[in-house]
Amino acid sequence: MVEKETEVVGKRQLARTRIALTVPRFEVNHAGGAEIHAKALALKLQEAGYEIEVLTTCAQSHYTWENFYEPGEYEIDGLKVRRFSALEERDTETFLDIQERIIHFEEITLDQEKSWISEGVISEDLFTFLDKHRDDYDVFVFIPYMFGTTYWGAQIVQKKAVLIPCLHDEPYARLQIFQDLFDSVKGIIPSTEPEIALIRRLFAIPDYKIAQVAMGFSPAGEYNPERFRKKYNIQTPFIYYAGRREGGKNTDLLIEMFRTYRRNNRNDLKLILAGSGEVNLEPMDEKHIVDLGFLPEQDKQDAYAAALVFCTPSTNESLSIVLMESWLAGRPAIVHGGCEVTKDHCIRSNGGLFFNDYYEFEEVVNLILSNDEMSTKMGQNGRSYVHLFFSWPRVLNNFRSALKKFGLVQD
Repeated sequence: MVEKETEVVGKRQLARTRIALTVPRFEVNHAGGAEIHAKALALKLQEAGYEIEVLTTCAQSHYTWENFYEPGEYEIDGLKVRRFSALEERDTETFLDIQERIIHFEEITLDQEKSWISEGVISEDLFTFLDKHRDDYDVFVFIPYMFGTTYWGAQIVQKKAVLIPCLHDEPYARLQIFQDLFDSVKGIIPSTEPEIALIRRLFAIPDYKIAQVAMGFSPAGEYNPERFRKKYNIQTPFIYYAGRREGGKNTDLLIEMFRTYRRNNRNDLKLILAGSGEVNLEPMDEKHIVDLGFLPEQDKQDAYAAALVFCTPSTNESLSIVLMESWLAGRPAIVHGGCEVTKDHCIRSNGGLFFNDYYEFEEVVNLILSNDEMSTKMGQNGRSYVHLFFSWPRVLNNFRSALKKFGLVQD
């Protein structure tokens, strides 16, 4: 076993808890929520005194999983990161065929489920490392649930495995392999109450294996809405969307609803889009829909503060990082009523409104547009909600309590 560092506290000598955090890809361009969650948590845990290593693959693209980086040890923002080669000899035809059947809820065998997860992203070198060094770490954290690095990796270190699922109500979640995964790990740390309810509904996991932890958020150092308006020449009120632009995030739905809104309403409201991915705009959109692409971090924060309202139309969220960021900037939100997580955030915080169809979308937009006092109050409520429930001190305390609950650390 690797000798652990110790810290002297009074007359006691405490061994530092050593954690390996495993994520399919890390510190890549246009990272998704799981990668952002993983890095933020790793940095804060290390800052709090835990000994952290990140275990990941050499892949950058979550479509091809081709190796982009060289395998080996890296230091990224002070974090120790070990990269392992992803298996590139994938049977993509089998993978896509089975995936299509999963999406359409067609019956498949357990062997086909295992083939599907194995033809996604796996790393034999990573699995060998986990097997060889399972005694060198106190805890192995895996995020998110739906990848081969998590499914197979957690089987190797079951008694020390903790899962951050990032679970959505989706066809994949109903596979037998994920029932087996959730059963096998030592503990599960979801981010929200709706995610916990979904875990219980799908997998019947006992309470002693579940502890809510989430991700923490801190306000940006500065918000300057006028700087954003001046830089991008946007002076009229606007709905703001930030994040990946793809089908799973319902970006096309938002665009189409806004087009309908423009036809039905005579005002100068705009839709501003920011983030990674392609956006399919038409010539008629030019005056009212603006695609800014991937923004620098400060510009993104300034845009949150400048917006009339932030909108996230996604129905597949386990936390929603962008929603929390928008509330920290003090602006209200509108979310899709089909997403239990973001809808629950809005109800608990009284910081936003939700819609289920175009007519409700139009109604909530015009309500916010016509009521400055209400909009300001909702933004303040959202900010207070994030400070209260998703501050880093609270999250770190929850994390420590979770490890104690699972019997992975002692007082």
